[in-house]
Amino acid sequence: MTIRLRNKKLLAKLVFFAALLAGLGWIVLLIGGGIGSPVPNSTAVSTLFEPSGKTLYKAGLPADAGFEQVADSGALKLLVDKTTAHFQVVDKTTGKLWRSYPDPAYWQEETVPNTWKNNLTSPLMVEFVNAKNYKSSSVTAGLIENQGYLENYQPVDDGFNVTFVLPKVEFKIPIEVRLRENYVETRIVDSGIVEGALSLLNIKLYPLFGAQPSVGQDGYILLPDGSGSLIRFAADRTMQQLTYNESVYGQDLSYYNENTGRQRIAMPVYGIKSGDQGFLAIISEGEPFANVYAAPSGAVGRSNWATTEWQYRKRFFQSVSKSTGEGFYTYSGEKFLTDARATRYYPLIAEESDYAGMAKVYRDYLIHEQGVKPLETVEKDVPLFVDIVGADIEKGLFADSYLKATTTSEAERLIRELYNQGIHRMQVHFSGWQQDGFSTHGGYFPVDKRLGGNDGMKTFIAFAHSLDIPVYLTAKYTLNTNGDDRFWWRRDGLRNLAGTVLEEQKNDGQDAASFVSPRFYEKVVTSDLQNYKSLGADGIYFEDGIGQQVNTDFNGRYKASRSDVVGIQSRILEQSKTELGSAAANNVNFYALDQIDHVHRLTDDYSYDVFISEAIPFAQIVLHGLRTYTLDWSNLRDEFGDELLRSIEYGAYPAYVLSSDKSDNLKRSYSLWYYSLNYKEWQGDIREEYARSNEALAPVQQQYITGHRTIAPNVKETTYGNDYRIVVNYNDTDYNKDGIFVPAKDFAVIKGGTKP
Repeated sequence: MTIRLRNKKLLAKLVFFAALLAGLGWIVLLIGGGIGSPVPNSTAVSTLFEPSGKTLYKAGLPADAGFEQVADSGALKLLVDKTTAHFQVVDKTTGKLWRSYPDPAYWQEETVPNTWKNNLTSPLMVEFVNAKNYKSSSVTAGLIENQGYLENYQPVDDGFNVTFVLPKVEFKIPIEVRLRENYVETRIVDSGIVEGALSLLNIKLYPLFGAQPSVGQDGYILLPDGSGSLIRFAADRTMQQLTYNESVYGQDLSYYNENTGRQRIAMPVYGIKSGDQGFLAIISEGEPFANVYAAPSGAVGRSNWATTEWQYRKRFFQSVSKSTGEGFYTYSGEKFLTDARATRYYPLIAEESDYAGMAKVYRDYLIHEQGVKPLETVEKDVPLFVDIVGADIEKGLFADSYLKATTTSEAERLIRELYNQGIHRMQVHFSGWQQDGFSTHGGYFPVDKRLGGNDGMKTFIAFAHSLDIPVYLTAKYTLNTNGDDRFWWRRDGLRNLAGTVLEEQKNDGQDAASFVSPRFYEKVVTSDLQNYKSLGADGIYFEDGIGQQVNTDFNGRYKASRSDVVGIQSRILEQSKTELGSAAANNVNFYALDQIDHVHRLTDDYSYDVFISEAIPFAQIVLHGLRTYTLDWSNLRDEFGDELLRSIEYGAYPAYVLSSDKSDNLKRSYSLWYYSLNYKEWQGDIREEYARSNEALAPVQQQYITGHRTIAPNVKETTYGNDYRIVVNYNDTDYNKDGIFVPAKDFAVIKGGTKP
């Protein structure tokens, strides 16, 4: 996706000339900046950083003798060294230990320069910049390099509080560490942060928690990359300098973003396994302002480590000429504010320390703390998810032309034929029903009369209900292409920090679509709900927008931070479910799970970084038994056989996007040109896939996935509960070992017994 900007020319010129005249770029003061609190004047705060009488932070690791117990949860103990504020977590049953600093057993072998040694032993790293000079570069450092010291150390009943002071760069950062029943939590207190002349960009708090070098043990870093991926421990790896750093809930289009091509982070989690112990980290508060940062061994020191990188400011591009694209990069003048920034670390031991054990911890967190209720009742058969396309448009010489795909009466015939073939459990998502079809957004109602209008849709939904088939209408409220809903891009469009309206550039000459301010599209959805209800729709299927896109809005009428946008989208989903009875969305960020009943087209892929060892179904392990989910549409598969097997391995239900057999030539359409949609051509594949999915997954629809592993090259095993396993063989030859036989390119269901 490319973004095109509409610039305020006058403001841009003022900004540009101000930068030239000032020489050192006071542009941040002219722009105003972000959403949060103003940066304090350095003169006012300089007196707060007098190091006289303070004990400066020393290089090296804390000695075990200096740790004292400050909290006991029954299962865990928390010990702290009050001279460094480093801590240890001890499992009381096994004696296993997790440190907030590098493992002393291997520290003498560390080969990074001393500056980075000091950073790696510091309880926090900060990145900062002189934001007043747009030419300045950012710097990363810890306590030692900044003549840092501890202030206001205070033990409390369940942990301790402390403030880290960095006098050289004039920062004060108060934090809290608390021990709970089965986790330890670190928290930054934003309200107490003090800045001087420099601007804080991000903080890594206790970045080396649970870190371990690669010394021959079975170990890996778990990343929330796509459906999940692993960086296996290795002493020697290709391109060792590479690290992973991505925003939780995806990139914010209102700021500068590198085009990494990586999958969006939908789950605010990461973890490390080393030998027979590990941990899962859950970013439990402030996650819209967090990145997940991971450094495999050799990238930044010998250790494999992963941490939360808390964002306070981001770069953005200040354009000064729309025609030439000239401009410069700078930073927001105000830091991001949020009520809390917290990361929980759940220590794990033995079999619970693998990625299936980590997924269980996250699933339990979603159930008990985020209100995600497990599936209560299921039918005998698995569901088939059918996306029906109504219409789209193609570019014409003078005007776009309408391409009809499926009328409401044709949709009735399509569903009846599938039902008569024995597929009685379906869920329908009807897309392209709005005026001018699939690629047009804004003013969804009434249903386009060329498809049957409102009356035709009511009749179709009533027919589907007679077969106990729910119907959702597909919508994408985050874009507007036609100015309907009283939308005017200058007034109601999503604006970035430079004050420009963001647009999604379309293909083949179609006009760009304006991104809509979240507070505006909240009003539109609310006003549309009665229309959905009057048609009898069972819910809205929110596609590629709400539940996915979290962009800061700098539109003065509708200003919203990332956390505000998460709240707006959560309210929309909640209201939709309350009014209509259900809601669905595709490949959502997991903050949406408590308000939707189905996750459509959930990713099963990863980002193909060279340091990634393998993709895993972490998201699917978390979701199975909580929500129904599919992978991408089956008739879009590149390798139909292997991807069908992957769907079964991942516990996903079949999904197809279809049209009438009498549809216009959609290969000329803006959005559907590469799809083969004629349902007549796919009936055989649908019957076969549905039967195979039913065979494997019908008995375990409510079951949690409790295990997943590779038992041989290209042979995967997924375990449900204690006694149901599905073994998938992707090889061209049969698999036959330990009493398990799986034909080539096939799967086998194993009931009862124990794992070999």
